[in-house]
Amino acid sequence: MRLRERSATDLVVLGITFIVGTLLILTALAVVLIELIHPETDTDALIQVESEILAVLVGALVGFIGGRSVGRAEAGRPPNGQ
Repeated sequence: MRLRERSATDLVVLGITFIVGTLLILTALAVVLIELIHPETDTDALIQVESEILAVLVGALVGFIGGRSVGRAEAGRPPNGQ
């Protein structure tokens, strides 16, 4: 995975993404289990919150990747880091 070659910012973003992604997956599994065990329970609010968090996470990652690409282009380096 070449973590030693990554900057501290990359590692922080990867760590936060991993933690938030794991929590989103666990929350989705919890919603599925709640729906299977207690189908009468209203889980719409939980699903809405989860989808909003996912949208923010995807937007942040796209912005981070785009910003790095622009920074590399301005520095005269290729986008793939070589």
